[in-house]
Amino acid sequence: MSQLPQNNEEFDYSPEYAKLYQGNDSLQADADDTDNQLQRVSELPLDVQREQAGKKAANVSLLFGVLGLLFFFLGCWWFVHDFKSGGLRLAIVAPLLNVLGIWQGFVARRHGVPALAGPILSWAGAIFTLPLAIVSALFSIALAGSI
Repeated sequence: MSQLPQNNEEFDYSPEYAKLYQGNDSLQADADDTDNQLQRVSELPLDVQREQAGKKAANVSLLFGVLGLLFFFLGCWWFVHDFKSGGLRLAIVAPLLNVLGIWQGFVARRHGVPALAGPILSWAGAIFTLPLAIVSALFSIALAGSI
């Protein structure tokens, strides 16, 4: 049992009290500071690190899947309503986001985290956007050749 008082108001700061502990060069550790320390990532167990990396990859996959579909539909809508606005460029960026979403889904599965929504959205976006990107690229090549 510790001889130190439990709250700071009752702590005796007198020199005689301090002399008792100076003779043996012992350091007094505060019992409360060890509970508040957070573990660094490198100190966590390997399976916990893998699970955290998998959850992060699953969340990024979901984000890329949603953004890919959003960019595709927004770009198509913008292209149809205002041809000169550059909506086609926005729709062409969508396949890149979809491929990144599919890749992050595989990374999440490799780390043992089941990622379903992100890869499904990414594959749906890839099915919609890749043919459109190919057709628009061929159309722009044809237009550039006829000028």
